Amino acid sequence: MWLHTIITFRNSIMGRKIILSVIVLVFLEVAAFSQKNDSVKVRLNHYSLTLGIGWSHYYDNLEYGDKNISQDFAGLSVKFFWEPEHRLSLGLESGYYHLFKVKYQLTNDASAEVNRSVVPFLLLVRMRIVDHFYLGTGMGLAVINNKVSGGNSEILTKTWSLSNYEFSGSYVYPLKRHLNVGGEFKVFNFGNLNDWIYSLQVVCAIKI
Repeated sequence: MWLHTIITFRNSIMGRKIILSVIVLVFLEVAAFSQKNDSVKVRLNHYSLTLGIGWSHYYDNLEYGDKNISQDFAGLSVKFFWEPEHRLSLGLESGYYHLFKVKYQLTNDASAEVNRSVVPFLLLVRMRIVDHFYLGTGMGLAVINNKVSGGNSEILTKTWSLSNYEFSGSYVYPLKRHLNVGGEFKVFNFGNLNDWIYSLQVVCAIKI
């Protein structure tokens, strides 16, 4: 009887140990699975903010053909991207680009200056072709600012261009986990006035 009691007691202890071990393993497995799901969610929901600065060139469409025209300026861009795990990314872009500046000598004592700049608001689609290399396109609205100054007077006008698009190619290299740097070349068309600009920028992307 004593032997039977001892064996029963030992079996109950072993059974508890086995059950406890199973519970611990299940708990660890659930925790690991939850952590894995969380990490997948993080990977599937990348966002990035990209700042760009560089050279932009206005394409003279002969309407403003003049030897006094300035067509090369610095341009700025700001982009916000949603970057899921697959190759396609969606984003928004804005910025500031000085299109051209023209000076006219009206008389010996009087001159006039015409400036045009643009602020785009575009919806972007971008695809990763190979590692770190992207092709993109976008379309949307743009505000075109015109300034005519001469003598003591100045005229400012704003017009909306409703059909605008761009094509871009970029190479972005990761320096750190949340910091990428690279370059981008893009072509803009502003449909309201049939104006074109080309832009080459250094870009810095911060992953959020």
